[in-house]
Amino acid sequence: MRVLVISHTYITRIGREKWRVLQNDLGVELRIVVPRVWKDYLFTLRYADQPDDELSIDALPVCFSGKEAAHVYRSATLGLRGFAPDILHVEEGTDALSYFQALRYKALFAPRAKTVFFTWMNFEKNLRFPFPQVERHNLRHSDAAICGNRDARDILLKKGFKNPVHVLPLLGIDPELFRPDPQPALRIALGLDGVVIGFLGRFVPEKGVLDLIEAASRLSIPFTLLFVGGGDLEQAMREAAAERGIADNVRIVPSIPHAEVPKYLNAIDVLVLPSFTVPHWKEQFGQILVQGMCCEIPVLGSTHAEIPHVIGDAGLTFTERSVDDLHVKLRMLVESADLRREFGSAGRRHVLRNYTNDIIARKTLDIYTSLLQS
Repeated sequence: MRVLVISHTYITRIGREKWRVLQNDLGVELRIVVPRVWKDYLFTLRYADQPDDELSIDALPVCFSGKEAAHVYRSATLGLRGFAPDILHVEEGTDALSYFQALRYKALFAPRAKTVFFTWMNFEKNLRFPFPQVERHNLRHSDAAICGNRDARDILLKKGFKNPVHVLPLLGIDPELFRPDPQPALRIALGLDGVVIGFLGRFVPEKGVLDLIEAASRLSIPFTLLFVGGGDLEQAMREAAAERGIADNVRIVPSIPHAEVPKYLNAIDVLVLPSFTVPHWKEQFGQILVQGMCCEIPVLGSTHAEIPHVIGDAGLTFTERSVDDLHVKLRMLVESADLRREFGSAGRRHVLRNYTNDIIARKTLDIYTSLLQS
């Protein structure tokens, strides 16, 4: 089986592990096309900084780097002519110009290949010309879809997509990289005292960071709030903590490289993701929850979007936007080390059953196999 993958995700090494499983353990012949440079929210990523000598990866120049729907590759074939794949797998969404480009090249150079796309899109976008036309073309010429969450599946079905739709996370997790590994030195260096409540992500209103500060300010036992990330809300977070008398309990660390995430997760006692719905945004998955659970860190998430489905019964959830409920559930975890240990162990078991790279790779292969047999 020959599979050509097109996605900006794999410009970084950390996302490529499911493909190593597919290639090395499951015998799939792969070629992966990525942008040479991708301007992400906080970083400019370059393939040259994280090259791969195991997977066959073509890093190509793109126009409109960083724009998921609008970018296109400066390439006349995208590797389709020479590789002749059985499966064309594009992970840029339903309305992506790069998927339109790949489908046009497929018609020319690999007309018998089956096509599958991945989408996270869990709210209905108001598309403007030419993207409605691009989306209709892409859906009409797709043989299957993989959705990163249930809402994305429901929206795709509402659009009238008739071919098979699968719900599967984009990325798996390496349980050897994300594992329990206490970090006493880091806790000391950061001045983390008492029970450490952690948040890793963007400092924006919809991530619920101000709700977390409010809920934590009502706690009666020693704690530290550790925020790791960045965003426009940082000053407002500091002011909110000061107004509630907990400025000394808050530590803010600027965004860290992905390789440092396991270390920071292992420096906290409770991981919270208090996201809530706003117009034109919903949490697509909550990968940080899976990473935290794999490190045996108990997790607490809102009932927003995919979060409760990711957590399952391996952690706690609170009613979206309810600071009172967030405080109650947070207090339960902060005040009980036994409960934290119970949910920590349950979380890692949950990840090992559902979210490892091996599991995601095997489920992806099942999708390919059923597609070729249809």
